[in-house]
Amino acid sequence: MKRSIKKKQVQDNLRKELGLIVDIVKQGKGTTNDGNSARRFFADPVISAKETGLDEEIIYRFAVILQAIASGERINSDKFGEYAKTTAEKYVTVYGWYYMPATVHKILIHGKDIIENALLPIRQLFEEAQEARNKDFRRFREHNTRKFCRTATNEDILNNLLISSDPVISTMRPRFVRRIKKTMFPETIDLLEFEDHSSEEEKAGEEKKENEEEEGNEEEVEENEEEEGSEEEVEEIKEEEME
Repeated sequence: MKRSIKKKQVQDNLRKELGLIVDIVKQGKGTTNDGNSARRFFADPVISAKETGLDEEIIYRFAVILQAIASGERINSDKFGEYAKTTAEKYVTVYGWYYMPATVHKILIHGKDIIENALLPIRQLFEEAQEARNKDFRRFREHNTRKFCRTATNEDILNNLLISSDPVISTMRPRFVRRIKKTMFPETIDLLEFEDHSSEEEKAGEEKKENEEEEGNEEEVEENEEEEGSEEEVEEIKEEEME
């Protein structure tokens, strides 16, 4: 079967089974191969392997690795290194005839070292935050800037961006707990080290409750001491009367 015919067949099957439009040129926007398409492809390794003819286990293992990297959580470097090494060995065994891409090599072979030396989880180093600030830039420019000269406009934009990204202010915002575990493979969860995402309000409430309990205990102790003191006074009065 010719390569073009096989490619067309795979594209049609993926569109029918997963609703994916794969490797179609978009005018002025590259191709349809983007992050959303990749997530949907790796979300169901069984169908993806069936329609493409690729090894199901390799697709699944790559899905686990990509989920771990994109989770935004801390990754256990030792577990990740072992899992990536096994995946690389499997890849070379099944597809030894195909040259391993540099990006895949970097993740599977050097991923452990990168995770150990990175100050933040991998996802927090993505460009998503930078791209998300574009809408803030437009909003600040429209509503929160002086527009009588370009210098003042740019100065106000910069000040608003600095204020909204200030670490102290950022820590005061409520944290939204992401329910990411529900959509993850069990192997992915095993590779991650989940941190406590409880909000500051919950922590403050717990501290307040503990303080109230301590105050209540102190009051009980004081009341008991007062009762004991009053009993002693009564006994002394009785002794004096008897004398």
